[in-house]
Amino acid sequence: MRDLSRLILAAVLAIAVWPGGAQAQLVKFKRCLNTGELQVEQLVRHGVFMREAARRCNEYIPGMGKKWIDFDQKFGARLKQQTDRRAKLFLREFKDDALKVRTYFDGRLVTYHRNTPMTVAYCENIDEKMDELSKRGWGAFTAQAKVLQNEVLLDYKACSN
Repeated sequence: MRDLSRLILAAVLAIAVWPGGAQAQLVKFKRCLNTGELQVEQLVRHGVFMREAARRCNEYIPGMGKKWIDFDQKFGARLKQQTDRRAKLFLREFKDDALKVRTYFDGRLVTYHRNTPMTVAYCENIDEKMDELSKRGWGAFTAQAKVLQNEVLLDYKACSN
């Protein structure tokens, strides 16, 4: 019975913090996002995903955390540039409380990724992605972001032009 309670609690938590979940509907962007803005959001989200996954998988595959740190040291300026562009986007959309709303979105992403069930297979997949980043750099990161974080369109409306 205790295991069932934990399973139900985990399911409720997963739904509550899912990046495109019900909570995301509470805060809506007023305008649509153009292709460049959507790409910025994909890159930021992929950075959060890879950082959290590498940190957590370090327990299963020692050295994973260091792989992310190495990538961050090499490409930190580019990551910061994307984060700064995203901050301007939130400021445009939520003038009065941009930091609060952005913190909410970021917290939701981190909470989701920190509560993803850990398995050896999951961590091996992340390790392969980290190896690709180590070999191919920023180009690999942007390619992965396009595939891995498609839930961006669940949170934001894309402009038709």
